[in-house]
Amino acid sequence: MMIDRLAGNSALKDSVRLMLESRRLTHSVLLVGETGLGAGYAARCVAADYLYPAGGAPAEALLRGECCRAVGKAGDRSSGRVETGIVREAISVTGMGTGGRYLVSQVKAMRTEIFNTSLSAEGRAVLLYHVERMNEESANALLKVMEEPPEGVLFLLTADSLAGVLPTIRSRCVSFAVAPVSPEECAKWCIGQGVDKKQAQLYSQLFDGHIGTVLAAAQDDARREQVEKALTLAKAAAAQDSYAAAVLLAGYEKDKAAAAALLGDFRAVAAAGLRGCGGAPLTGDAARRALSLADAAIQRLGAQVNPKIVLSVLAAKLG
Repeated sequence: MMIDRLAGNSALKDSVRLMLESRRLTHSVLLVGETGLGAGYAARCVAADYLYPAGGAPAEALLRGECCRAVGKAGDRSSGRVETGIVREAISVTGMGTGGRYLVSQVKAMRTEIFNTSLSAEGRAVLLYHVERMNEESANALLKVMEEPPEGVLFLLTADSLAGVLPTIRSRCVSFAVAPVSPEECAKWCIGQGVDKKQAQLYSQLFDGHIGTVLAAAQDDARREQVEKALTLAKAAAAQDSYAAAVLLAGYEKDKAAAAALLGDFRAVAAAGLRGCGGAPLTGDAARRALSLADAAIQRLGAQVNPKIVLSVLAAKLG
């Protein structure tokens, strides 16, 4: 079964396997786990096993996310449509509004699609990623189909936290937690996916077993460069070199999103140092202080403080 490919999480896999084998899987499942833990991958595994019990090429394509996609344009309530993908029996919905917010047009397009199209022999699956980003309007549009779903439709929702999901959505789902695996297990799994051994081991320690984050950092050049800059910033902090820190951070003064992303990785490096990760340049009190400074800087960026001011202050305090 595809669910067996999910690393760790034996209790989750056992529960899902039993429900699938008995064909008593509820029509709405919510998988909860912070970004990078693999909740989305877990959802695709469940969808693949539900639609294609025998596996095969369609199941593999679904695991890669090659399914239909509900899209829309912000501010245009009639713009929703479903783009056809390789796997026609599955539809994915990811928020396309500001900050990844769901557009009601996307949800309505998905709803129309599953009511108006014929089912495959096994049914249809709808994958809704990060449902904590739904507002009441898009949630209400989803509820209309979740309350009386077409026969054979399985809804698979993911969220970073259970508390972030609107109660009206949460109450209609069976929820499962997706837990992190050990750094050692994470590294082994990522090496199996073709990640360089040394890189997999380092990133698995830095990101504390968050497989999705490790894969993203290892497989994307821009993401990998960002992690390396976070490590360089950590080295500057360890050496109390405010000048080196200021020079590095100056390149982010005009891009708040990039600055926040860099500081998120810097925070991860500092946290890894507190856990005793050998590859982290910061340890002990220095790591604790850097972690606190990173949190404060990220909070100020979120509060719309000028990025240049935030980063200049951070560089000075790291010295």
